[in-house]
Amino acid sequence: MSGPFFELIPWCVGFIAVTWALSVVTREYSWVDRIWSVAPPLYAWLIVARTPDASPRLWLLAVLVTLWGARLTFNYARKGGYAPGGEDYRWSILRKKLGPVGFQLFNASFISPYQNALIFLLVAPAMTAMMRMSSSDTIISKERE
Repeated sequence: MSGPFFELIPWCVGFIAVTWALSVVTREYSWVDRIWSVAPPLYAWLIVARTPDASPRLWLLAVLVTLWGARLTFNYARKGGYAPGGEDYRWSILRKKLGPVGFQLFNASFISPYQNALIFLLVAPAMTAMMRMSSSDTIISKERE
């Protein structure tokens, strides 16, 4: 397991640590929700930057992920998701059902790590775009020579 995609695992671990720590300190548990639209474009562009001779397909993927992230960021901001206290309503329901200790275990096992892993895996197709050039990529490359 090597290559630009796997080199980003420390970034994912960093996001897990930061979102978990912020949730504990602020007692707001939607920090992961706030990075759903920001992390995938960051991951995609880091993959492009770390891939020598990145294919047009990989560049296109990064552009499309960025456009998706911009749209998602706009809609989340419009609904007040980035405002203080903009916590997902489901967390208060689960907090009541699980109790303080149970909810902190849920936060440490699902909210921060699991969701951040899902966010990281959203850019897994970039690994395929990076590793496999299609016949159209080959044709584009040959036309440039």
